[in-house]
Formats: sequence, C-alpha cells, structure tokens
Amino acid sequence: MPQSIRILLIEDTLEDADLVRHYLTETEEAFTVEHAETLSDGLEKLRATSADVVLLDLDLPDSEGLGTIMAIHADFPLLPLVVLTSVSSRELAANVIQEGAQDCLPKANIDADSLNRSVRYAIERTHRQRVESTLENSEARYRGLVNSLPVCVLQKDMDGRFIFANQAYSDFTGHNVDDILGKTDFDLSPNDVAQKFRDDDHRVVKSGKLFRTVEVNTTDGKTAWVEVIKSPIRDAHGNIVGTQAIFWDVTERQMAVEALTRAKEAAEDASRAKSEFLANMSHEIRTPLNAVIGMAELLLDTKLTSTQRDYLKMILESGESLLSVINDILDFSKIEAGKLDLIAKPFDIRETVGDMMKPLGVRAGTNHLELTCHFDSAVPAVVEGDAHRLRQIVVNLVGNAIKFTEVGEIDFDVSVDSITPDNEAILHFQVRDTGIGIPEGKLQKIFEAFEQADSGSTRQYGGTGLGLAICARLVDLMDGHIWVESTLGQGSTFHFTGRFPIKESNLSARPEGTNRVQGTRVLIVDDNATNRIILDEIVRSWGMRPLLAADADEGLMLMQEAQAAGDPFTLLLTDFEMPGKNGLELIQAIRDIPDLRDTLITVLSSSERPTTRSQCDALDVSGFLMKPVKQSELFDAIVVALGVEIPEHEAHDRHLEDHEKIRPLKILLAEDNLANQRLAIALLQKWGHSVTLAVNGKEGVETWRNGAFDLVIMDVQMPEMDGLEATRRIRNLERIRGGHIPIVAMTAHALTGDREKCLEAGMDGYTSKPLRIHELYDTIAGFFGEKPPAPAEAQESIISEDGRVDWTHALQSCDGDTDLLKDLLQIFLDETPLLLNRLDETIAIEDCDATYRTAHTITGSLRILGPTPANEVVRKLEQAATSGTLDEAPALLSELRQRLKVLSENAADIITGKQFLP
Repeated sequence: MPQSIRILLIEDTLEDADLVRHYLTETEEAFTVEHAETLSDGLEKLRATSADVVLLDLDLPDSEGLGTIMAIHADFPLLPLVVLTSVSSRELAANVIQEGAQDCLPKANIDADSLNRSVRYAIERTHRQRVESTLENSEARYRGLVNSLPVCVLQKDMDGRFIFANQAYSDFTGHNVDDILGKTDFDLSPNDVAQKFRDDDHRVVKSGKLFRTVEVNTTDGKTAWVEVIKSPIRDAHGNIVGTQAIFWDVTERQMAVEALTRAKEAAEDASRAKSEFLANMSHEIRTPLNAVIGMAELLLDTKLTSTQRDYLKMILESGESLLSVINDILDFSKIEAGKLDLIAKPFDIRETVGDMMKPLGVRAGTNHLELTCHFDSAVPAVVEGDAHRLRQIVVNLVGNAIKFTEVGEIDFDVSVDSITPDNEAILHFQVRDTGIGIPEGKLQKIFEAFEQADSGSTRQYGGTGLGLAICARLVDLMDGHIWVESTLGQGSTFHFTGRFPIKESNLSARPEGTNRVQGTRVLIVDDNATNRIILDEIVRSWGMRPLLAADADEGLMLMQEAQAAGDPFTLLLTDFEMPGKNGLELIQAIRDIPDLRDTLITVLSSSERPTTRSQCDALDVSGFLMKPVKQSELFDAIVVALGVEIPEHEAHDRHLEDHEKIRPLKILLAEDNLANQRLAIALLQKWGHSVTLAVNGKEGVETWRNGAFDLVIMDVQMPEMDGLEATRRIRNLERIRGGHIPIVAMTAHALTGDREKCLEAGMDGYTSKPLRIHELYDTIAGFFGEKPPAPAEAQESIISEDGRVDWTHALQSCDGDTDLLKDLLQIFLDETPLLLNRLDETIAIEDCDATYRTAHTITGSLRILGPTPANEVVRKLEQAATSGTLDEAPALLSELRQRLKVLSENAADIITGKQFLP
C-alpha cells in the first residue's frame, strides 16, 4: 500500500462530506482527500490527477443510481469504487457490487474503522482482480503462442509426468494431447530411450541450468534425429517444480553433418599422410645435409688454395640455404600434422624481443637500413608465452622487411590492444618498412602456403613461400590474428596480435633507480626521426630532460647554445652513421671545444666495423650500443656514464616515520580470512588505532549500525554478503540517519574497472592485497591527515624456482614485526590442511561456488608469503571454478598440495628456529 492513499470523495451533501473527512483523519492510515459535489466535477478531477480509490454517493445532482458507477467505469474501468448510500439495502449492495464497485457502505453505519477497512479492501480487491486478469491473459497468450510454434514443446512435473504438450508434439508423435497428459516417457517410448530422457531431466533439475543436445528419438516408432533444449521450470519463489523440453526434427541436417564429417576425416587423413611424409622426408634430408655443412666448415679451417676456399664457401652457403628451406618445410609439416604445440613460460618481453632485434639490426645495418624497436609504456613487463615461437614470427617478418627494402627504415612496434578480465594482454605487433610493397591482388594470398608476392620465373627474391604461412599458423596458436597493409612502391606494414597472460601485477617496465638520473639534461642526435622519438620517449619516462637534433651540425649548435645559457648538456646520445658529418666527427668536434670536452657521450650504431670501437675509445666515449637499443641496456649505459650507484632496495628507503602522524582512530575491519585479520589488526593497533572485527559483510553492517567508528576497512569478497553490497547498505542507512563514514576497499582484485566498481558502490578509497604497509597507511592518512603523502613505490617480490619464500617480503608485510609474522605462519599451518580437505569435498561433489570460495580463502592465506608458485595454482583453481567446470581441478589440487607442502616446511622451519629471518 502507498504511504499516502489518495481519495476522491464525490458527495453533494456537505455535512456528509465533512463527516467522511473527519472519520478518515481518525484512522492510522495517511489519507489525502479531494472533494467533488457532482459527477462531472469528479470526472474532471480524475482526469487532472490520479486517485487510489473513489468514495461515491449514488444520488448526485447530475447523476443517480447505478448509472453513476457506469459513468465512472466508462472512463476509468480499473478504478476502485466504494459506494456511500443513504439506503440500507442488501439488494442495492448486491447490485452495486455486480456493477463493479468493490464495496457498499450505508451512511448511517459509517465510522472510522469501517471506512478504513472498506478503502483498504477496495484497493486490495482491485489489485487482485488486475493480477488475476493479467495471469489469465498471459496464460492464454502463452498457450496460443506455444501451440502455433513449429517446434515441439512439452512440460513435465518432478515425477516425469506430462503436464503440457503443444499441437506440434501431438503431430510429431501421433498421440492426442489429452492422451499424453498424465503419462511418462516410459508409456510412450522404449525403456532405454525413456530412461535416457529421465536421466536428462534429473540432470537439468540437479544443475538448474539449460541443457542442449542432439539425440535419437524413437517415440513414434521411427528413428529420427532431434535437437533438444531442456530447461528447469521454476515457481514464483524460484524453486524448480518441473522440466520443459523444446525439440525439432534435424534428421536431414544430421545426415548431412555425418556425411560432411566422413568427408572431413578422409581429407584430414590424406592431409596427415602428406604432412607426415613431408616431415619424414625433411628429417631424411637434414641428416646428410648436416654432414655436408659440417664437413665444409671443417675443411674451411684447413690450409686451402683460394680456388678451393671459394668452392667450399659456395658449398657451405648453398647448404645453409637448403637447410633453411628444409626447416620451413619441417615446421609447416608439423603444424599441418597438428604436432606443433606452444610451450608457455614467463619471459621479459622487452628483453626477449630486444635480444631478437640485435642480429636483425646487424643485417639491416649491413644493407644501410635503420631498424627501430618501440614498446608502448602500457606493455606489461613480464608475460607468459612461447618466446621461441614469437621469435620465429618476429625474425621472419623483420627479415622479410629487410630483404624487400633497399632504402629507408624498418620500424618494429609493440602496443596493447586490451587487457582481458582474466588478466591477459592482447598485444599488437607491427613491422613497418619502406620497401617495394605488395600488389593489392596478392595481399590475401601471401599467408597461404607456397605463395609469394614475388613469383614467377623472373622473381628477384628467394625463399620457400612458407615463412608467412608458418607465421599465420603460429599466430593462430597464440589466439591472435595476422594481416598486412601495403601500397606498391611505398612499403608494407605487417600486423599480428597474440594473447599473453600477464605474470607481474605491475605493468611498468621502469627500472629501479630512475630518481638518480632524473633532471639530467641529455642531447639526442640521430638523423632518423623514428629513433629520435623512441629515445626521447624512453628517457623522458625516466625523468630526464632531452633535446633532439637531426644531424651533427644541429647537435653541436644546440650544445654550444646550452653552454652559453648556463644549462649545459650532461650527456650526449649520438648515432654513429649519419649523412654529412658522422657521429665520430661530431665527437671529435666536441672534444676540441674546451667548454664541451667533458661532456659524457654514449654512441649508438647500426653496424660495427673493426675500427669503430677503438676510435670511440680514443675519444673517451662512455658507452657503445648496437641498434636497436634495449631500454635496459640504455639505462645501464647511462648509469655507468653518470657514475650513479643504485641501492638494491631503494623502494624501501622510505619509513613510516617520514609519514604524517594520524590520531588514534576507532576502526571497523570487515575481513573473513584469519591471516589477513591478524595482519591488519596488528598493523592498525601498532599505529595506535582500536579495531573491531567483523568476519563477513552482514556482520559488518550490523556492527557499524550498533557502534560508533571513524573508519571502515572493508574486504570486497566475503561470504554471506560481499563488501560491495555491505557498503551499499551502509550508504542507504546513512541517507536516513545522516553522516558519512569513510569506507576503504581492501581487495585482491587488480583488474581494470575494479577500482571503479568499489567507488560506484559508495567506497571512498581502495587498497590492494597483499597489504602494503605504506599504501595502507597513506590511504588512511588521506582521510585523517592534514595532507596526503605521496604514494610509496612497492617493490614486487620475486618467485623463486624452488618455491621457497622470500622472507624479506614477508617480514616487510608485517612492518618488521617477527612475532606477528610467526603468529601468521602458525595460522597458515593450522588452516592449510583444513582448507585442502574442504577442497577435496567440494571438488568431489562438483560444487563450483564452494570450490571458488575455498580457493579464494587459500589465496588470502598465501598473501603474507608474497608471490609463490602456489599462488598461480590457486588462481587456476579459481578460474576453473568460475568457468563452471572442475575437470582439471583434481590435478590442480594435487599440484597445490605439493606446493603447499614446501611452503609449510619453510614456515615450520621459521617457527621452530631451524631457519632464521633476514
């Protein structure tokens, strides 16, 4: 019922109207009353404003009797009416009710209670009539729709008895609908078929999920294939009360599919035989070919005439070329035969790709080409994938670009297309050249086997035509896509994407110690614009102050101007090969100018001649790097040139004493994990705060309601009620009670959008797990300090290969408190066997939700130990449970037991004193 019931009183006798108003004010209900003295006036008011109920006198100046009810219902058929009459007559009351009014009250018997009951009854009865009418109409529409469908629809109760079947089912089976109702599948189908139907029904009831399949149906005595969708039927409370099946005849389609499958298997057998033949032949050819190459190399190391040496070099080069062809054929045959699998391992993508680029850079430099390599700052530092196969793709594409480019440059670029909810990076790789380009008609074919853009008897470039086909298949195995854009005579850009799980929580590749080079003024001299942009972006990300020059003369001018202005360059990064005055001549000119001769210089070169390094050494060059330059080696070269020393744990130099002081607070902590509870409480109490604990969101709301707190720290994922819902409830209550308490989210989630979800739920701050002491302290200080301090840069712990714990990380998580750490380790030892046993039970009964909750609890227990191999196994268990299938869970649980055994032994050694903390 609405809080305020709107009543229109149509009564021409003012005394009666006043009496009704008086009675309505005596009731406990809240009424608002509009008054009209005539029917026409009442209808006008109804059109202008809505009413919940009408109190109607039958005898009005402009209408009387039952016609008054008819006049109102003509315009407002669903409006509740209560008739007020001066005549006390059962016959009149019956006629009034029959005409559509909900009640009839004699004016002589009216009092506050009777009037209140009548109004409530009128509204409730009208509502019930509307609902019943809606249900009847809905059922009629449903039956009409279902009976007109060309597919069979039937429903069964929990005992398997038919409670509904449409006309299509009757036509399909040849049974009359009335003869079907009340029967089971065992009355209509053979026992084995009926049992399968019954088992499928049980499966739907047990899982509560939709079930779809293609199966054989012999209900009508003939064999037919049908596609079936089975789903649970639920009542108004969500309880499953039966099953529904929809199916249709797919016999013709199934026969076509089977014929196609047989043809496909025959084609695959033929293709497999071909691929196996190619693989065997490749191996057979490689064996003697290796001997030919090896013997040629051995002979070249002996004393030979110039003619013999030339002949042997020709043999060696021809053998190497033939071996490259055989390797392509072997790889392609492996892919075709389905025998090539990717081996996923974590790797530093910048370092790995940078190493790939080095030999390619030498090849490019030999051809007087510039090869650049650029990584977007959003590219993760460490990803998981097959680095060897990635190298195969990159080397092939960049090698082709070098082969088909005579003048100009080749640019290799890596960026992030997106980050998936599973914390996987979709990386986008581009290889752009200024070469001969590809004709438009060849763009779609070059990724096919044995296809080349440069084909025919007069083709200039060699190769098998398999390289791009192999790249395309490897990219497909990486769940990516490859394509090319090209303009004939202007160059080509090859693109490919790949899916790579992120193995580090930080996406930054920024090296430690960049604050030691911040503010350093650096001049970058390179005739290649792309190289200048890349170097500028890199050094700016380290806080350095770069200026760019396109040639040696401009660079020398800028250095002299900076010197004259009193802001000289500390460091020069210069290309070696430049048109006009080269890098060596620029360095010589700098050394000849007294004010500039002490400038620190690092040389970047695309090729290395025997005399290059000695010339650089003679001019006191600080560093010499081959292009394309890796970020890590450039940073190391700059650090060496500047003479900077980087402390091993610079990120941890900041202490809590440097933070702003916070007054003692009353804090409500909502956290379900025991180890996280102990750690958070110990840290907060150590900082002088009093802490009240709630073990789930529901208890957190109740505790907040009954107490007075300065701050709430709320775990996001908890049983019974999660932190987001608990926050929403607190905010709703605050709208009534007033006030606003700061709520800080504490969560292990670190995906894109998670912070926004917390803020949308009404939270004020966000701190991640595992708890970082500085981050938690700074978050609290943001609400209760005079000014929020700058956030600390947390240093990630490294996962050791043998699964042992980085105790430095664990101790830092406890703010150096060894007793607290040992208490937490004891909780870990006590909880772990119980949690593993619970996982055994939940996996055995295939309870995905319970499995996820238990795995998530283990994740919380592991956080105090920092990154370990066990964390990755638990993450896979959580993902399996989230996906709804636990097929891999037993194997993951077995691996998890082994990982946790190692960690438990480590923890026990710390507690018993067999191993000491750092």
